[in-house]
Amino acid sequence: MPSILFINRVYPPAGGATGEMLRDMAEALATRGWDVSVLTTAEAAEPKHATRRGVLIHRTGAALSRHSVILRAASYFVMIPGLLVRALLLKRTDFVVTMTDPPMLAVLGPMIGFFKRNKVIHWAQDLYPEVAEELGVLPTASPLVGVLRAISSHALKRCDAVISIGRCMTARLVQRGVSYARIFNIPNWAPLVTPLERKNNPFRKEHRLEGDFVVIYSGNMGLAHDFETVLKAAESLQGHPIIFLMIGDGPRLGEVQRAVTARGLSNVRFLPPQPMATLSESLSAGDAHLVTMRTNLCGLVVPSKVYGVLAAGRPCLFVGPRDSEAARLILEQDAGCVIDLQKPADLAGVLLDWLADPVAHAAISRRARIAGAAATSQSAASDFEDMLRSLRP
Repeated sequence: MPSILFINRVYPPAGGATGEMLRDMAEALATRGWDVSVLTTAEAAEPKHATRRGVLIHRTGAALSRHSVILRAASYFVMIPGLLVRALLLKRTDFVVTMTDPPMLAVLGPMIGFFKRNKVIHWAQDLYPEVAEELGVLPTASPLVGVLRAISSHALKRCDAVISIGRCMTARLVQRGVSYARIFNIPNWAPLVTPLERKNNPFRKEHRLEGDFVVIYSGNMGLAHDFETVLKAAESLQGHPIIFLMIGDGPRLGEVQRAVTARGLSNVRFLPPQPMATLSESLSAGDAHLVTMRTNLCGLVVPSKVYGVLAAGRPCLFVGPRDSEAARLILEQDAGCVIDLQKPADLAGVLLDWLADPVAHAAISRRARIAGAAATSQSAASDFEDMLRSLRP
């Protein structure tokens, strides 16, 4: 039986998007006959060892401080060698797969491969240190960034394979010096979402959304996301039966709330993050969904929330760079619209068009549903397994 070890900071029940992707992939491979194990960190109440749906989970203590950027960085600095030591003590597997939480985790793979003679794969969900540099967490073009980039690039080039989640990310990896032949493009996928009709959706009834055209932003409101274009569009659409519903939290939530209050936007509402158990209801409550991303992050991150939007059968309005994988997917599947940053009039115009033409809106919703149905964890697992087989002697 072929064996594989995944390494990532989070794994359910601990929260985190990378952990959810990892769980789906690990369990899918286990059902296909792989001996799958995961090395992750532990919250206080989680057991050190457990088996869930065929996946053996090893947890090691590595607390993450959230009090400041400096303390978080120090936590990462301690966490990475701790994960390395634990990985070396585990039984040998045919493959070791590192993810990108914590940042710079890619350096572990080649070291483990050196000692245990595994095939080494890095599954890139983000590219560091560039993400931290572009978000202002690290000083631009500083010696520290240069050193971290050199270390990261060296590790990536020593991997037997690097998984990219988008064509824009593949281009960034090639710029880093990673051989194109070693890069495998495996996009992320949608969570388990069942599209629901609007008229029978209890979420719309509960939050008094019936009768309005509802535009939802669902997820983290983070430093990578643009909101100015959205707020300007909302400002121009006051007086129309269009509601902007912001669901989630994140470091920019307070900033966005203050901007809405300062501009007197009565057509923008806020809700806290919704539980996974009712995700189908909350995503299906929208007539359209917003996904945003700053231009300078193109290829460094790929907004995965677009897959959930499409799985809910709703068109996606992507406000961000056209070279992003998210934009390319939407345009290729004709499952929404791509709006250039700082063009709120274009965003408002699309929404007014859909409001005035329900037939056109229904057609693009159907195309979104078809596109979302194709992006599943099982299809990604097939691609993942094909990659693993290609690496075996």
